[in-house]
Parts: sequence; structure tokens; C-alpha cells
Amino acid sequence: MGRLEQLRDPSSWRRAFVLVRRFRQEPGTANLRRFDPLVEAVLRERAALHGLGDEALLERARSAATADLADDGDLVGLVAVASEVARRRLGLEPFGVQLSAAVSMLRERVVDMATGEGKTLVGFLVAAGLAATGRRVHVLSANDYLAGRDAHAGAPLFAAFGLSCAAVVDGMDHAARHAAYRSDVVYATVHQVGFDLLRDRQRPAAAQRLVPELDAAVIDEIDAVLLDDAMVPLVLAGDAEPRPEGASLAGAVAAMTAGVEYEVDGERRNVSLLEAGIRALEEHFGVDDLYAEDHVGLLTAAHVALHAQALVHRDVHYIVADGQVRLINDARGRVADRQRWPDGLHAAIERKEGIAVTAQAEVLDQMLVETVARGYRVVTGMSGTALEASERLAEDLHLRTGTIPTNRPGIRVDERDRLYLTAERRDAAAAGRVQAAHGAGQPVLIGTASVADSERFAELLAARGVATVVLNAKNDAAEAAIIARAGEHGAVTVSTQMAGRGVDIRLAPRAAAAGGLLVLGLGRYDSARLDHQLRGRAGRQGDPGRSVFYTSLDDDVVTEHLIIGLDPRSVDPDGRINDKRFRQVYEHAQRVAEGKLLQLHRTTRRYHTATDQHRRLLLTTREALLADPAALEDYLTRIWPAGSDEPRRWTRPARRSLAVEVALYHLDRAWARHLNLLAELREGIHLRVLGRQDPLEEFNLIATDDFRTLAHEAAAATRDTLAAASEDATTLADLGLRRPSSTWTYMVADNPFGSEADRFFEFIGRALRGDRPPAISYT
Repeated sequence: MGRLEQLRDPSSWRRAFVLVRRFRQEPGTANLRRFDPLVEAVLRERAALHGLGDEALLERARSAATADLADDGDLVGLVAVASEVARRRLGLEPFGVQLSAAVSMLRERVVDMATGEGKTLVGFLVAAGLAATGRRVHVLSANDYLAGRDAHAGAPLFAAFGLSCAAVVDGMDHAARHAAYRSDVVYATVHQVGFDLLRDRQRPAAAQRLVPELDAAVIDEIDAVLLDDAMVPLVLAGDAEPRPEGASLAGAVAAMTAGVEYEVDGERRNVSLLEAGIRALEEHFGVDDLYAEDHVGLLTAAHVALHAQALVHRDVHYIVADGQVRLINDARGRVADRQRWPDGLHAAIERKEGIAVTAQAEVLDQMLVETVARGYRVVTGMSGTALEASERLAEDLHLRTGTIPTNRPGIRVDERDRLYLTAERRDAAAAGRVQAAHGAGQPVLIGTASVADSERFAELLAARGVATVVLNAKNDAAEAAIIARAGEHGAVTVSTQMAGRGVDIRLAPRAAAAGGLLVLGLGRYDSARLDHQLRGRAGRQGDPGRSVFYTSLDDDVVTEHLIIGLDPRSVDPDGRINDKRFRQVYEHAQRVAEGKLLQLHRTTRRYHTATDQHRRLLLTTREALLADPAALEDYLTRIWPAGSDEPRRWTRPARRSLAVEVALYHLDRAWARHLNLLAELREGIHLRVLGRQDPLEEFNLIATDDFRTLAHEAAAATRDTLAAASEDATTLADLGLRRPSSTWTYMVADNPFGSEADRFFEFIGRALRGDRPPAISYT
């Protein structure tokens, strides 16, 4: 490769970038070359194993239980055997770079591997290596489909080591889940594991724990799981008392007009009632002052309905399928299974769409995705964009990241962005580029930001005579088949986010001759990592390919994060901007967007720190009551006066199980009340700034004080229930107590209306303008 070609080679730039960062000793620049001697030793030993009979190889595999991964010789032997087993049983012989990734991950590094470099096989090797030496391994996949696929595909390799393997996916009952979690290697999403942990934390005395103690996690698309999804709350809910449906309110809000009865801010993240809107609602409901204290509930519901009407859009934030509102995961472009907004907002959107309002929920427990990940003793993982996330992984989870070179030199050409004045001109230019590529037989993959954008651009191409296949949240079940054909001669695929798809785009020979896959991004995402994930779909394993982004000043990443106070100096007749300053403006807007997201993550983590600590204390008490008879007697002794015979009466074998159930019931009820209090507290905690108070500090003080109350509340309720119990009572029902008759799990979607800080500054701004206080914003 000549000097000029090296400069154009994206992998050369990538290597130079890594070397500069390593020289500066920045986080996330682990030197994986230190493991090269181990990889060379693996290759030598694997070559020696080629002549070994199957039985002798299996004998070597099953003796791995005595291996110590900290010992170089044991590590080399284990990876060499796993590599040879993969060749024989899976028909896949790992490349040297895959062995380098496996060795690095077994030494607890995170690896950055380009798309198409064989991360699935690396995951098999790492999971087998960890499990063969006695660790309980969870391989955390991007979705249920990949978890099931990979568990099935890797089973022959694991079986050679005497290891069992299973997947945990939606639709499995308690018994099937319990059995799957007892496998040596478990494939699942982090959401599945998190939901099952929440179920475990509500189990009564007689129930079996679903998830054994968390041990080792191998995380595919680790940056998506630990950064993009990290702050998503996983919720266990139970049935609650029904609330008024508010159809009248929904109708009143739907009749309002932007700029007349309400206004939306420039970032389209906050909406406020204007005086005309306030008067309209007051007249509609026959009230004198919507902001009076006794109308707070109506005011809150009105603002939630207004948010649903003005800010949350069908085919952008959600789709309607099978009579249900189904949310879209922005980072992955798929339907977010079991994800919903908090009850009030979700119900408001259902009313807006004219579909049945789903059951109201009472939150029983919740925790962040990041909290689940932090529960593992050992965490490693891989991603095609781990390098860009390395500083965050180091800061948040103390994980060291290094880069694995590609198996073959990359020859993909990454073009400079093409920036246009308007989205309309951007789309026209992009459609012309796609039409020309399609005419030449070159396959094209177009990345869009939403379902609506994907469908609109597909229609634009159809009008030009270009047939397309659309992959978005409405048909994501067919994604594997669609992606598998995206590299065929002349294929045109329009897709929402490509992160975590888990399927390679393989080029047909004619498509390679036509220039390989052209990846065209229609606007950039808020995170540059997502752009790189899209770009990485072209040029896998040394294939030819090109990538380019068509952008505009109308793109959300610009309009929602910057106010531009200048005009471009040079604009082509087709609307393309040739002013270098504006390329920098666009890149700055993306950095601002990423900075806001980072700040939101940090703020969310800080608000959840105290809750996580309190949950651990509660669980310690809960587990002790379940497992230790002495703990129950001690607990009861502390809630009755000294000398009382009641603690001994309730710790006799015949009555002990009921006493435990009662204590757990009241602990769980008190915890649910505590969580609801904290949720309400966060709604207005930003206003503490007006009294020169630190909102986070005040939140933690109130949360800690209430948690102390929780313990006394649960103990007193347990004492009162047991004291009033008859001798023949044997169940909670006999005591007039009832756990929720049904429970379900869901994820709370990211707040589409801004952080506490956003709401605070909106409050201050309106106060300075002399407006009435703003309606209560909804998280």
C-alpha cells in the first residue's frame, strides 16, 4: 500500500488516533499488543492440536476446569483448545485478531472490533474460557433474537467442555427461566436479567430465586448497553386502582393550536400553556383559577396531555401496532419491548390515538440498567465503537479498553459530509446519489433517524423509480432477512438505526465489482458513535465500500442544540453549503448534544446513588429473613416490648413462614411507597434552587430521612398485623393482606421533555416575564 493509500485507509487513521491518545495516557487506551506473545503461543499450540483425535481433544477440553486464567500457560492452552473445538464443531477457525480479542477479554479488557470482524465467535471463546474455569457466565446480547440465535449456535462448542448453555427470552414461564439460569452459560439481554432480579426481590418465602448471584458478564455492543441504555429504569409494577380516563381533557387539549393556546420552546422539549389556553381549560371545566391549589391534579393532567399532543409524535417516538402504543428505541431503531412512559403520559398518548387505555400500574421496585451491570464481579465486552466510548467506560465502570486491528486492511472510502441549507434540498441531493448508485448496480444502505423519515425517503426514491426495502420498528422482526440481502447487486435498503443488528451485510461478487456497499446517512445522530456504527456497515473484512452523510441546517441535531446567528458565505445552486465554518457548526452541535446527554446521565446516576444504597440495605434484611431463623426472631424482638412472648410464638416452625411473609409484605409495601415519594420529589426538586439549596443534596437528605421512616413503618405494620392475627391464620389472605394479583415489567422511556435543570430555567424564565407559573412538567 502506497503512502497516499495509507492516508486514505480509515484503519490507518484509527491506529494513529489510538497511538496519539496512548502517548497522552488518556483513559481507554489499553495496550493490547502486550498480549501478542500469548496469541502467538495460542496459534502454535492450536496447530499442534490439529492432529489430535476428537476424544483426546475432548479430554483436553474437559480438563480445563483446573485452569487458572491468570496463568499465561493455562490461558494459552484453554484458548487453543477452544479455537480447535470451534474449527471442528462450528466450522469456524478463529483468525489471529479474534484470538487477540479473546485473550484480551479473558484478561478483563474491553475490545474495540470493527463491524464484520467476528465478534460472535469471540464471545463463544470468552464465554467458554470463563465458564470452563468455574465462573457463571451471562452473555448479554442486544436483543432476544440474538440471544436465542447465539445460544443455539454456540451450544456445540460449550458441550465439548461439558458446559450447558441456554437463552432467557420473552415468553418463558418461571420454571423455564429458573432452569435456564442454572446453565453454565446464559444468553440474555441485560433487561431480561434486570427484570428477573426485580422479581427475585419481591419473592415470598416459598418462591425460588430465579437468578443465581451475578458473577461474570460478557457484553456484546458494550457501549450500547452500558452507555446508551445505562440510565433506563427497569420497572416491576403491580395492578393499581383505576384512575379517571380523562377523555374530556384529551379532547380539549387536542382542539388547541400552537402559538394560540400553547407554545413550544425552540428545542421542542418543553411546552407551556398560554393565557388563551388557560382560559379555554378554565371554561371547559368550569373552574375560576386553574392554578389554584385545589386544581393541582387537573393542572398536572392538562400539562401531561399537552405534552402528549405537542411533543410526542407517532412514527418518531412511537408506533401504533395491534391496538397498542409501542415505543421506539432511538439508539437501535427498533420497537422497545415492554417499554412505556410513566402512566400519566402513556395514558395521554393512548387517548390521543383513540385506543384503549392500558391498566394503571403501581411501581413495586425499579433499578437502572447500569445498576444491573455493576452487580457482576467480572465485566468484559466488545463493540465496533468501544474506542469512542472508552473514556466513559473508564470513568463510569473502571473498564480498560483497547483496539483490535482488522483481519484485512480496510479500503472503505469515508467521504466528507455534504451539508445543505434545508432538509428538502438535502433529501433531493441524497435521492439523486442513491438513484445513480442503484443504476450502476451498487448496493446502498440509507440510515435515517426515525420511522417517519425512513418511510418518507423510501417514497421519495419510489417516485424516482428506485425500489427499496424498508427496515424500521414496524417490521424489525424481519431484520435478519432484510440485512442479509442488503449487499446484493443494486439493492437499496432504507433503515433506522443499525446499532446492535448483529447480522453482517455480505457483498455479492457483482456488488463488490460495482464498488461495494454505499452507506448513506440522512442527517447525523446526537451521538457520533451511532454515526460510526452506521458507517461501519460498509467495508467489512477488507471489502470495498463507501460512506457519506448528507446533512442540513434543519437537522434536529442542529435545531435542538444551537442557535446560528450567521449566514453561509458560499452556497451552490442545489443548496449545498461550501462554507467551512458551517461544517464546524454542525460538528459543534453534535458535541453539544453529546455533552447534554452525558450531563443527563451523570445527574441521573447521582439521583439514583442513594436509592441503590437503600435498596442494598433493604435486600440484606429481606434475604436474612428468608434464610436465617435467628434473623426473624431478632427482627420481631426489636418491634415488641422487652419480655414479650410474641417473638418466640411467631418463630415456632408452624407459624414462622407466615411471620416471614408478613414481614416481607410490609417491607415491600413500604419500599413501594418510598419509591413513589422519590418520584414525586424529583418532579419539583429543581425549585429548591430558589431557596439557595442544592437540589441533589436536598433530595438525598429527604430520601435518607424517609428510608429511616420506612424501616420503622414496616416494623410497626408487621407487629400490628401479627398481634391481630388469629391462631388459625395460615396465609396473607387470612390476615386481610393481598399482594398485587398480577405483576408486569417495563422500561421507563427517557424523559422527552428535558432534565430538572431544563424545567428550572423554564420556570425562572416565565417568572421573569411575569407569566403565571408554568404547568407542572412530567417526567
